[in-house]
Amino acid sequence: MITSLILYGQFFTRIPIPVPIDEPQEKFNKGIQYLTLFGLILGALEALVFWGLSFAFPTWLCWIFLLVIDGMITGGFHLDALADTADGMFSSRNKEKMYEIMKDSRLGTMGALALIYYYLIMIGTTYFISGHLSVLQNVFLAAITIMNTKTGISLIFLRITNSKKEKGLLKSWGEIAPWRAIGSQIFAVIVIFLALNWKGLIAYVAAALFVLVYKHWINKQLGGFTGDTLGAYASICQAIFLIIFAAVVKL
Repeated sequence: MITSLILYGQFFTRIPIPVPIDEPQEKFNKGIQYLTLFGLILGALEALVFWGLSFAFPTWLCWIFLLVIDGMITGGFHLDALADTADGMFSSRNKEKMYEIMKDSRLGTMGALALIYYYLIMIGTTYFISGHLSVLQNVFLAAITIMNTKTGISLIFLRITNSKKEKGLLKSWGEIAPWRAIGSQIFAVIVIFLALNWKGLIAYVAAALFVLVYKHWINKQLGGFTGDTLGAYASICQAIFLIIFAAVVKL
């Protein structure tokens, strides 16, 4: 477990962790059941900063700081994937051209719009939610929000279909045992319920159901997942969770 957590820290963040990992591809796949736990650890660290900032700033502003801090820690890892996916999938081109566009490092119009929409949703929902929760509840939600990037990824790993274009680590995704992804989701459900009660579970179910739509769309358009389309759902999962949570927070 510790090896998997270290590996995920090296892969998903810019935090320097000078620990050599043997056979990283195999350990990445065999540790998927710990992916949400890694997300929670990362979320707890960022939520701790959120809590500290709450003594000096209004809660809604702390949420904006959280987005900035997360971007600095992760290097915008999933946001880059979201932008590339939007550029490719909404290009109205054939499959081969979509792959080519997604591999292009330049930011296109649809990618820019996707990032704008993402931040509008994140800032708008958290601004609304922050007024209906205590500071401590906001701290819990901050941790869950960061955790959900990894919860979303592990949802995709449940019976994933790989693009034939992918090689190496990406090509091996299809070898991930379903029970590992399920274990990650069970952990997420328990944490979300303890932190946000049934309202959080409703938001989780919405994100879990939407992944079926997303998978169908990606498989239909590309014939399988790429690194970008996988990473994009991390941000999509966050946004859907907060949209639904905002809808039920006053109930």
